[in-house]
Amino acid sequence: MQVGIDSYSYHRRYGEQRAGEAPSRHGTWPLEPSPVLRHAVDVGADVVFLETCYLPAPEEITATILAPATDHGVEVGFSWGHPWPNGAFHGLDGGRSPGAEVELRRWVDTCERLGHDLLRITAGSPASRGDEPAEVLVDRLIAPLRRAADHAGERGIRLGLENHGDLRAADVLAILERVDRRDVLGVTLDNVNLIRVGDDMVEGTRALAPYTFLVQLKDHRHGDPTVSGGPECTALGEGVADLDGLIGILADAGYGGAVCVELASLGHADVDELAMVERSVIWLREHLPPTVRG
Repeated sequence: MQVGIDSYSYHRRYGEQRAGEAPSRHGTWPLEPSPVLRHAVDVGADVVFLETCYLPAPEEITATILAPATDHGVEVGFSWGHPWPNGAFHGLDGGRSPGAEVELRRWVDTCERLGHDLLRITAGSPASRGDEPAEVLVDRLIAPLRRAADHAGERGIRLGLENHGDLRAADVLAILERVDRRDVLGVTLDNVNLIRVGDDMVEGTRALAPYTFLVQLKDHRHGDPTVSGGPECTALGEGVADLDGLIGILADAGYGGAVCVELASLGHADVDELAMVERSVIWLREHLPPTVRG
């Protein structure tokens, strides 16, 4: 398994403030990747996934822009589908938006151009979920996800569909079965998003692990996980999640990809997310199975 970082960990530094969070006391970073890439190198990550909402347009991204990481042996991937800033698509907008499909194809094409083989995607978000029955949402997502998978497969790109606080594990599994593009469409597993929608973290991980292409790992404090924005995150190993148990489930399922620390809701007190990422990377180095680490 590779030690990774998802750049959502730096969302406050990019100017995004979640409900209930303290504002960052630091100056806002420009919407380009160099601060994240440098930090990934400094803390010794193997791979970094960049949230596309904090990047320039996909056609503007070049190998040179990513070189602050890649020149030091850190792999780079993209995480598409977070709805920031206002007006951005909520992933595929629950299958409602042809424009979202067009944007996703642009990022797939950018992955091909840059030699990437994996793109994290979302079907929607908690804010776009609404109150319709899950089977209605799943039905509407099949055709756009099949089109996206076909486009990606033709270009050698795999798509990791995240349980993004909009889908339960059973919904994700139903989508994978019905889209039926198993080599192309898999899962981006977020352990805390499981409990945000009422799934059991351990059982949800066990269900999704065989189909997982990418992991976004969170730890969290005690509290109601279903609150808006989810529970307050901690550095890995400093909260209450059974992270070792989850990693064991993934290893037993044969998972050997990136495990990316991701910091979401950071609470009312100002915190140093850079230091939290550093401690999390150290924890991953100490806890990922050495027999399968990349």
